[in-house]
Amino acid sequence: MIRGSHGEEIPETFIGKPEGYPADLPPAEVKKRFLRLLGPFEKPEVPLNLRVTDETPLPGGVVRQRVVYDVARGESVPAYHLFLKGLPREAPGVLAIHGHGGEASMIAGKNHQTEPKPDDPVQHAYRAALAGYRVLAPDALLFGERRRLWGYSQFFWDEIIVQAELTGRGLSLAWKSVWDNSRAIEALEFLGARAIGAMGLSGGSTQTYILTAANPKVRAGVCFQSFATLRHQFYQYKLAHCLYHYVPGMVAAGIDWDQVVATAAPRRLFLGRGGKDEGSPAVMCEAFVAAIERRCREEGLPPSVETFVEPDQGHTITEPMLASALRFLSESLSPEK
Repeated sequence: MIRGSHGEEIPETFIGKPEGYPADLPPAEVKKRFLRLLGPFEKPEVPLNLRVTDETPLPGGVVRQRVVYDVARGESVPAYHLFLKGLPREAPGVLAIHGHGGEASMIAGKNHQTEPKPDDPVQHAYRAALAGYRVLAPDALLFGERRRLWGYSQFFWDEIIVQAELTGRGLSLAWKSVWDNSRAIEALEFLGARAIGAMGLSGGSTQTYILTAANPKVRAGVCFQSFATLRHQFYQYKLAHCLYHYVPGMVAAGIDWDQVVATAAPRRLFLGRGGKDEGSPAVMCEAFVAAIERRCREEGLPPSVETFVEPDQGHTITEPMLASALRFLSESLSPEK
């Protein structure tokens, strides 16, 4: 018998964990296999063509611009660009990736973390702007202004259908998120940022650590909740969060997400977790930490992971957690780094 996310006993299914999974592979081989499975990242076929469509002053001296930029032929992304009035053009940039928390967040999209509420740590994009970062908060595919309704389906079914379509093309939502978020990094560079980090909650956390592993321009990633290892998710807890974790062929290739995120070192990751978050069992986050620390130890790299655990909290961001994350970004994106 195995245990579910609520501690209940669950009978083994007919699909068992493959023997020897994940394989004990050197990081270079993990990276090679992962990038091959993730998909092609040739030079974009269209220029960024970033344009500002609206500008709104927010409390605390923050300016919020609505910007639009192109990510592929015929496809544009709306985003909020937040910054303190008078901020130097070359200030460090943060890509703020919104959460994936059901119907409400699919409607809200980029509004999920950009509300001008200085006492709400979930508004991490707005809070990062208050702290002096140049912040870009885009809508992910299927969220906010990028929602796509499929027939009589809606919300999570829309995501399932798009994942199915992408896998039929040999791709995945993970590939799409890395593609779009890499173009968002181009937008931050166009706006002046020279040192760039990424930050996200829930599904935004998942996108952040995948992006950090795949794109070397991300100097530091701040991830709140949602650390998934396929061996635990599929073969122990039987839980599902969102679809960014599912890159076709990963299990067959013998690789898991803790191995993948370890390839980002010596670039840095901050992992914030609530001890009562049923969607992020401790063993998964601990696997991430162990893999990163092992690589740093074996290759003589500087420490590249920091954790923050709130034992009595669930799937959220707390004020102490956000304060530690912003301090982490300040250290990681400083000119001396």
